[in-house]
Amino acid sequence: MRLPYRNKKVTLWVLFGIIVVTMFLFKFTELRPTCLFKLDATNDLPSQMMRMEKYVTDDNQRSYSYNREMPLIFIGGVPRSGTTLMRAMLDAHPDVRCGQETRVIPRILQLRSHWLKSEKESLRLQEAGITKEVMNSAIAQFCLEIIAKHGEPAPRLCNKDPLTLKMGSYVIELFPNAKFLFMVRDGRATVHSIISRKVTITGFDLSSYRQCMQKWNHAIELMHEQCRDIGKDRCMMVYYEQLVLHPEEWMRNILKFLDVPWNSAVLHHEEFINKPNGVPLSKVERSSDQVIKPVNLEALSKWVGHIPGDVVRDMADIAPMLSVLGYDPYANPPDYGKPDAWVQDNTSKLKANRMLWESKAKQVLQMDSKSDDNNNNNNININNNINSISNNNNNNHNNDENINNKIMTEQQQLLQADQELQQEQELEQEQSQLLLQQHQQQKPKDVITIKQMPSNFNSNNNNNNGKQYVGALEDT
Repeated sequence: MRLPYRNKKVTLWVLFGIIVVTMFLFKFTELRPTCLFKLDATNDLPSQMMRMEKYVTDDNQRSYSYNREMPLIFIGGVPRSGTTLMRAMLDAHPDVRCGQETRVIPRILQLRSHWLKSEKESLRLQEAGITKEVMNSAIAQFCLEIIAKHGEPAPRLCNKDPLTLKMGSYVIELFPNAKFLFMVRDGRATVHSIISRKVTITGFDLSSYRQCMQKWNHAIELMHEQCRDIGKDRCMMVYYEQLVLHPEEWMRNILKFLDVPWNSAVLHHEEFINKPNGVPLSKVERSSDQVIKPVNLEALSKWVGHIPGDVVRDMADIAPMLSVLGYDPYANPPDYGKPDAWVQDNTSKLKANRMLWESKAKQVLQMDSKSDDNNNNNNININNNINSISNNNNNNHNNDENINNKIMTEQQQLLQADQELQQEQELEQEQSQLLLQQHQQQKPKDVITIKQMPSNFNSNNNNNNGKQYVGALEDT
């Protein structure tokens, strides 16, 4: 839902006021070092800036310091590309805290871009003595304050505002030791998820697959170039499909890239949902009902059979970034690879207990809503939800087995519906194969399928000759 122009104007003025106050506090604490924060002079004489140390204490009285030099973790990508799953898996690690999206940081970075683009605003800043260094320091402290106070303290802080990667180069300028995880997913799956879940993104027309694929192509191209400009040592491409197919292999590579010690808890994030120092959920995040489940294959190819035929036919021209990223635009359905055995087992269990997991998802979101209202229910044990469902329905005497018996008829109906859906998809796939045969002669010889790529593939190995995007970029 788009805000009226008047509301947008008010929002911009509020953000402007916050930045001005932050800048004032920075100048004030520079003159009075005993106030607010601990300040240390840096060796950067030209900038004449101060290093601001911030301390936060957890429930165990452990103190953590936060500053611009700390190794922050940023998760970026086009929405519906696996960013929520990634942050949930990292949140399960005892040394990492990501939390939900702030939705503020990308806006403040864009606001800075608007200021610099406007000659009038730039002149006002110059006359006020607000240099680039002062502004960068103020924005960095503002963002750091949001990230640090967005959840429980932890040795490593992480932020998941996907569109922040569009300003990745500037973020690295603010936080020189930060690292990005660039979540990449088959654009066809991403767009289908955006449309089917009615995810509103500025510029995306949810009534048009063609237009959304074009917008996805533009957004992913910007992020891809930003990641390449940042460098492979600071930005790692993570393919959603490969993360789901081979979770342990990829999480080991990811934690190694982030300099975080291995912990098997990242493979079982569903066991830490809404637990203390675990994986907090938000009712405003569209993927909350999905991340309560263990890693599974359900979402990999849901898009197959839902994209209009004319869009399928023109896919290579509409979204050339599919080929750049290693996806075959002519494959419908695609072959992403063979999953690990335990992931396949997770998927089978989910299908056998579909109604049970749907009830669990609803209950989790209801509990999360109550915690938002009361600010008291942060220690919910999700693993006991199934038992609580059975207790409520059978006077506190039924267990999971009794629930399964009660919903057996409904599950059989679902299985029958799944079989009918599968038959429909097979017919659609036959039609897609006909289109594929018609265009097989047009298929580029250098197309690399995602299955052929090694699991540690990172396109940052390409030559760094892409366009440099300076400052913030508009929402796609």
